[in-house]
Amino acid sequence: MRHRERFTAALLAFAGAPLGAHCWYLGQRRAPVYPLALAAGMLLFGAVGSARNAWLAVLVLLPVWIAWCESLAIAVMPDERWDARWNAVSPRHSRNSWNCVFLAIAVLLVGATTLLTAIIVAAQLWYEVAPG
Repeated sequence: MRHRERFTAALLAFAGAPLGAHCWYLGQRRAPVYPLALAAGMLLFGAVGSARNAWLAVLVLLPVWIAWCESLAIAVMPDERWDARWNAVSPRHSRNSWNCVFLAIAVLLVGATTLLTAIIVAAQLWYEVAPG
């Protein structure tokens, strides 16, 4: 069994969020769920065609936000816990330092920015098309 790096898994969860790249890297069975959920959200959002239902854009971003939360959880996980879960039979031990901390900061920055932007745009669209 190969040794899995925590920083690589967290980076894949952050950068490859819509594809579930971290799940493919870790060999999880739920890996195909991310691209399927993203495609379903995009199809549903495209089929609506109305500004009143623009809040459905959240369905497109939901798999991305979930993967970013997983990236944050992976990045702040202690090395001992990571090795016990993913590298139990590997003779190597993980030794991550500041790279995971900086990645967690980037995930928080980008995640909070996109979440707040989505809330603001949804509120703006709601008030623009509200009757009266």
